[in-house]
Amino acid sequence: MKKSKKWLKKARAFTLVEVMVVLLIIGVLVIILVPNVGTAKDTADKRSGKAVVQLVNNQKMLYEVETGNSVVDLDELVDGKYITTEQLKAYNDYLAKYPNP
Repeated sequence: MKKSKKWLKKARAFTLVEVMVVLLIIGVLVIILVPNVGTAKDTADKRSGKAVVQLVNNQKMLYEVETGNSVVDLDELVDGKYITTEQLKAYNDYLAKYPNP
């Protein structure tokens, strides 16, 4: 009985080689996934920016229909509570980064 308990204890430990193989596999997976995460983030930023541009353009049209005036300044949309200041900032940031949406 004592021998079997020692065997169980010994069988549960990992060898240095096993640990190194696991670390190597994790390292390879990280190397494969890191570039994909970067492109996914860039794609998400572009799509989010396009959505904000579309929202601001729709709100411009709504403002023109409701007031009968064409929008001269985007601050009028913020003052009229058609868009928020955060949306205006995101709109300007997107147009600065991608001039032709």
